[in-house]
Amino acid sequence: MINVKDQKYYCIEGLPRIEQCRSIFKAAAMLDAILMPEWEYRYYSFNSKWDTNEQMGSMRDGGGDHYFALFNKNGLIIKGFDKEYEINNENNIEKIFNGVPDTFRDFLNEPAFVFEETTFIIWTQYEKEQWLGSKDYSEEYCGLLQILLGGAEYYHSWASQYYEIDLELALVRRMFELEPIDNSVLKQLNKDLEIADIVDDLEEIGYPYVK
Repeated sequence: MINVKDQKYYCIEGLPRIEQCRSIFKAAAMLDAILMPEWEYRYYSFNSKWDTNEQMGSMRDGGGDHYFALFNKNGLIIKGFDKEYEINNENNIEKIFNGVPDTFRDFLNEPAFVFEETTFIIWTQYEKEQWLGSKDYSEEYCGLLQILLGGAEYYHSWASQYYEIDLELALVRRMFELEPIDNSVLKQLNKDLEIADIVDDLEEIGYPYVK
């Protein structure tokens, strides 16, 4: 498992394609919704109905680190804030914004994304699926995106510690395959829940399920 927090690793070169990123963000958000029903304590979230032809994934760790990932008809753009990086490095937000394509300009004008707190922006477009960033450290310092690099295995390791639970890796892998969830699978993840309890989350995330 690559820990990009602990070493210089050009993780941007190893990031998945757009649709795989979408699946990963959805799966992580759905698992969080099951393991932590109280929204304010969740780490990952995903809104499949953010706006017309737009979806939004996000992460917040409770300590200030966060990212927002916007999917639109042109591709995917991710804005992140790493508190440790800001403390230890000169941070010029205007330079970070340089180079962002016009197809994502609306993203930069969205107040909900807290752009005054930004340490990197990276993006990729459908017409040429190549990850790009506005500054060098966009490539070498994106430790917040380990979920995209490690997928189900990373989430399993992280959630087992974060939620202090015994979590079956095989179940996590099934969720990351976006296998439709039913009450049988749900009970294995959280015995206190029924599908009816999480319908709102399922619909918001856009995760397939069996009623």
